[in-house]
Amino acid sequence: MAEITFLVEGIVCTGCAMDMENIMLEMDGVEEATVNFKDGIFSITYDPGEIEVKNIIKKVKNLGFKTKIFTEQS
Repeated sequence: MAEITFLVEGIVCTGCAMDMENIMLEMDGVEEATVNFKDGIFSITYDPGEIEVKNIIKKVKNLGFKTKIFTEQS
């Protein structure tokens, strides 16, 4: 498993954060997703053998949020 943290723009409430967490958890290979909308930070624990970071970023952008990688650990 690996963990990656993103800076995210556009999440303005806890409802949006919870929706984003739930949608990301539906993706194959995502084990944990946590959004802190106050700090604009989004963290995911994922299996790099099942999902690529570029697909996570694409999904976040498709949800209407701007994002960039903050940290990545394996």
